Amino acid sequence: MSPPLTVLNLGQRKTKCRTWGKKNDRPIPGAAMDRVSVLWRLRRRVKRGFVCMALFCVAMGFLYAFCAENSVTATDAIFGTKARTRAQLRHHWPGVERVLRGASGNPGSSVKQGRSPPSLPASNTSAKAPPHAVKGDGHGFLSRVVTPFLGHLLEIVRGTGQKKEGAVGDFFRGQASLGQVWNEEMSTSMLSKRLKKVVQNYQAMNKYGVHFERLASRRRQRLTGEELLCELKDKVAVTSLTPDLPPFSELSWGSQLPPHLVTAHLGPYKSCAVVSSAGSLKNSGLGREIDSHDAVLRFNAAPTGGYEKDVGTKTTVRLINSQVMASEDHHFLSSSLYSAGTLVAWDPAPFSSNLAEWYNKTDYPIFKQYQKYRLLHPQQPFYILHPKVEWQLWERIQENMAEPIQKNPPSSGLLGTVLMMSVCEVVHLYEFLPSRRKTELCHYYQRFFDAACTLGAYHPLMYEKNLVKRMNRGTDKEIYQYGRVTLPGLATLNCTAPRVH
Repeated sequence: MSPPLTVLNLGQRKTKCRTWGKKNDRPIPGAAMDRVSVLWRLRRRVKRGFVCMALFCVAMGFLYAFCAENSVTATDAIFGTKARTRAQLRHHWPGVERVLRGASGNPGSSVKQGRSPPSLPASNTSAKAPPHAVKGDGHGFLSRVVTPFLGHLLEIVRGTGQKKEGAVGDFFRGQASLGQVWNEEMSTSMLSKRLKKVVQNYQAMNKYGVHFERLASRRRQRLTGEELLCELKDKVAVTSLTPDLPPFSELSWGSQLPPHLVTAHLGPYKSCAVVSSAGSLKNSGLGREIDSHDAVLRFNAAPTGGYEKDVGTKTTVRLINSQVMASEDHHFLSSSLYSAGTLVAWDPAPFSSNLAEWYNKTDYPIFKQYQKYRLLHPQQPFYILHPKVEWQLWERIQENMAEPIQKNPPSSGLLGTVLMMSVCEVVHLYEFLPSRRKTELCHYYQRFFDAACTLGAYHPLMYEKNLVKRMNRGTDKEIYQYGRVTLPGLATLNCTAPRVH
């Protein structure tokens, strides 16, 4: 006797299955079989989805590591487009370039700002943080979940573990009873492999046609802090554009430029504060001290709203670079952030400081944005720095360094410091040189971390800090505890006495 066969009725929706030796078995309906099949397929797809997501995250982690290692923005790496970089190493995730050069304004971190924890410029007096500042705070899902994950993955790829770049080592010089303060002998040889490569790449570039021959005498001597200050006074003239300068004298909108220099409009002030945007300002409690000064200069898009305890509320001058003016993210034409105090803008120009050449080929559309803003705010004082200022200052840095520096303009931080030294009797510069709160957080109002904001990439920030440390008239203790550097006003210097070497 042969065993019963399974009967498959292809003409019906219901399929009957009978098993040998079981009399009470009931047929399983075809609909139930379909549901089981669907669930099985769904579970398989979910597993595949998790695997694909894991592979995607790993791929993005390696992409981020590649971008950070080679100072390339992620969009460039993915799409092969050449970003118009100018700095920051600069805010990497939002585009490292923005941080160092853009939103940063940076005196020190550097900056940002760019492009870095300790040191970049700060900002305004509004009680509420502007929309763009909130946007950069990084409180969203991607910032809370994806960014930390990729950060840890990057540490694994680089083998850095928990070590924070720039937190220890040669960047700072220690004193047993004091702690660690900026080492004024910093050079590229002390940088990490990644930062050294980035800085060397910028040192090899010469976008602005820099031609500079170091004085032979400088190879034999090192200037003291007082000599550096006198050299700054003698060889750096802080001037701004006026309507009588060609080609602006021939342009219809040239009359919108102020007829007098920015130094004639500002001051004289007794005490001034230059507030960087450095991440080390966070939880500093310096707000009241900063506001006690007669005048306060801030940088780029750094806000005061929500950070009053740390950075104060007063804004007398805001120095902004052309990238911030042109970026839609910073809402330059509409945000109330820029409406307080006097605005001073700048944009990199050819090393020759040829105004006509610069006017036709700016890094960002500074003149177009200037005209628009003046129409909206005709009563607010608004100046544009003469480009020769940035290159005169660059020469002073290069002249006093033992190695070649980046052939790019100084940071907004140093430009703003020299501007206030021209109109103040004493200038206090906050967190340009990192304090005991030193961190890789680039800006106090954003969540982006990179040591390049402190050490520089596009800007010769590291060398700027070396120079400022040598010119500091305050103590190392003040730098360590408060991040405060004390510089004299240029008008108070007595540079007529013979210099003894």
